[in-house]
Amino acid sequence: MKKPAPEIGLVVRYDFLWSHEREKGFEDGAKERPCAIVTAVTRKDDGVIEVLVVPVTHSPPGDDTTAIEIPHKVGQHLGLDHERSYIIANESNTVSWDDAGIVPAIPGKQWAYGRIPKPLYERLRSAMLELLKARKLKTAKRKT
Repeated sequence: MKKPAPEIGLVVRYDFLWSHEREKGFEDGAKERPCAIVTAVTRKDDGVIEVLVVPVTHSPPGDDTTAIEIPHKVGQHLGLDHERSYIIANESNTVSWDDAGIVPAIPGKQWAYGRIPKPLYERLRSAMLELLKARKLKTAKRKT
């Protein structure tokens, strides 16, 4: 099965690596979770598509966290549970789209939840651009 092209705003299942996990020497995330695709770029040198993803969590944001709450209706549309969910804007992973961590071909396993609405994506994008300017965006480049 050929993997579909990445879509901006698509929420996929991925083993997100948090900065505190990376600081402890971990190379893989502790668990798979919904993550939103923020950008997709094709590298000129080898044609590999790299995606930037941000995590979705139930944990309420702390003082040092930039988060956007997912509206209840959007959470329902994505098939998330009834608990409040947040997109964390100040933590991100960059990974090859062909990486085994994002695989749609696992029988019986949900890999994509759907897309977040454009206004929610734009809020996320704007928040991340501000974090980038302020040098407060934590990004882990994952192995391909």
